[in-house]
Amino acid sequence: MIYNLCERIAELRNTFGLTQSDLAKRLEVTRSAVNAWEMGFATPQLKNIIEMSKIFNTTVDGLLNTTSKVVIDITDLSEKEQQAVFNIVDCLKNKTEKQ
Repeated sequence: MIYNLCERIAELRNTFGLTQSDLAKRLEVTRSAVNAWEMGFATPQLKNIIEMSKIFNTTVDGLLNTTSKVVIDITDLSEKEQQAVFNIVDCLKNKTEKQ
């Protein structure tokens, strides 16, 4: 699991255009800690994994695994608007399955 996590951290950090120093500042850790995670020499604490999942707009599971998931916060939408979003997603999934 460490091997996949270290690659995933580096991949997401690069995707988001962050340097190791940038990520370290956001997590309030040292750059060398981020480097150690990416090299597989150390594993981040759970609180840092949770915070990275927020920074990278993914789930903790998405950070720990290579499966891509997109998380969109729609909690500020009304119940009716949220349902509309769910309906659109269902429609797009059904369209993809039929192709």
